[in-house]
Amino acid sequence: MRLMTPEDFLPWVGKTVKVNTLPEAVEVRLDRVETSPRLPDGLDFRQPFSLFFEAPLSVVLLDLAYEFDCGRGGPHSIFISQCPPLRDRRVYQAVFN
Repeated sequence: MRLMTPEDFLPWVGKTVKVNTLPEAVEVRLDRVETSPRLPDGLDFRQPFSLFFEAPLSVVLLDLAYEFDCGRGGPHSIFISQCPPLRDRRVYQAVFN
């Protein structure tokens, strides 16, 4: 299985992504992709990065792995964690290292 890279998600920044949840799918927006510094001496397998998703306050997702349909070879199983919500929206983060 090929490891995902930041470049795989860049075309979807600013776009809506479906998340397979029960009883029905919900939509979140991929807000941004942030890269982190690589480890020295080739100790990592890929460029570490994080995805940040935003959703209305009504979309409540637990810290779990969900199937995200980004439309490119998906769906992709992505583990997300909740970040502190903003005044008008929720923020979720997925970390790839």
